[in-house]
Amino acid sequence: MKKNLFLLAILLLGNVAYGQSNYLHLISPVNSTSNNPVSADEMTSRIRKDAENYARYAPVPRMAEMDYAFGADIEEYKKLNGFGVLYIPSLNRDSSEYPIKRVYVKVNNKIIELEKLGEIKVPVTDPQIISTFGRNRIDYYYLLPYQLTLKDSEVLIDWSTNRQNFTLTKFPNTGPIDFITTKNIGKNDGVIDKHTLKAFLKREFNVNSAD
Repeated sequence: MKKNLFLLAILLLGNVAYGQSNYLHLISPVNSTSNNPVSADEMTSRIRKDAENYARYAPVPRMAEMDYAFGADIEEYKKLNGFGVLYIPSLNRDSSEYPIKRVYVKVNNKIIELEKLGEIKVPVTDPQIISTFGRNRIDYYYLLPYQLTLKDSEVLIDWSTNRQNFTLTKFPNTGPIDFITTKNIGKNDGVIDKHTLKAFLKREFNVNSAD
């Protein structure tokens, strides 16, 4: 089930236990023609439009967009242990900002760091994107507990060097998923089924895992 949220976060002026390591070696398919998943190619088209809209502010130091998705039904939701995937395409004019140090959720004065699944370095060749945002792009994928999206919370990014507490979005920003109730929401204390996770990443974001 795709949560159709697309957010552009830019700066115009200068702990959950997962039970296992879920880091994956992610590979973006070449010349993908898939229209349903939010692939890197599809996101590039959105970034190009953003680059045109924000060209008057260039050079923009950094930007990040986002999309996220959860299981299509209760069976898949349970196999994913109540997690979805948060997709963060990002560009930085200064390459020393990479890698992202951490992505985390601030809720009730507590910090919950999200677990990174993997990242993909995406070549930037579009002149307008380079002019507005620069040529350094890395797309990140993180596990996102569904429960956190129901609480008053804020998702933030700490870059490696020049920027901390970079606000990506705030929750809740959409209604609850209809097939998830207080009885079946779960506690994210089980084990994620790796086969289901890989199939989910392929379907929703059109990325493959080499593992």
